[in-house]
Amino acid sequence: MPDVHPEPTASTTEVTDPRAMRALAHPLRLELLDLLAVEGTATATRCAEALGESQASCSFHLRQLAKYGFVEEAEPASWRERPWRLTSVSQRWSSVQADPAGTLAAAQLGQMFVERETARLLAWHRTVTAWPRPWRQAAKVSTTPAWLTPAELQDVTARLIQVVVELEDRLRERVEDPATRPTGARPVQLLVAGYPLPDPLPAD
Repeated sequence: MPDVHPEPTASTTEVTDPRAMRALAHPLRLELLDLLAVEGTATATRCAEALGESQASCSFHLRQLAKYGFVEEAEPASWRERPWRLTSVSQRWSSVQADPAGTLAAAQLGQMFVERETARLLAWHRTVTAWPRPWRQAAKVSTTPAWLTPAELQDVTARLIQVVVELEDRLRERVEDPATRPTGARPVQLLVAGYPLPDPLPAD
């Protein structure tokens, strides 16, 4: 999630290294992070089965994620296994960086993030009528036009994101240990966005 202003917690990783941003900006690596959030721990073999990729490809990309601190090896159930787990529930970064390399890396990662979240939201809306009524009632998408200064927008988004951060902290155990998830729970994506609109076209 880009441009997060609250201080990162134990549940979040603040990504500041351009190399780590570039490493994260890969579709399969993002899919691997999502899968580990669902399964708690998983081997490269299990990831390959779930994602329809080769075991070698999943193993390579998991090692790359580990290189930059996004995942780590978990306690194996046997000597034959090499399971992986998340080091944090989510990753955060800012589009404001100290140098051109960081700015470009953050922009590329941010674009991939927005494209991916947009595709997910569209997928939900394409299938919404097939979902049970409780989920259709619970899911919400809201938009509010407003006139704000940069400082006011930063304050508003920080407040909204803080709610998500606090929720992540409370529910971290459910990500790490599938046994703690209540009956009926499923993965849910929470998305917060606040951005300036282009200037309106001049009147004729």
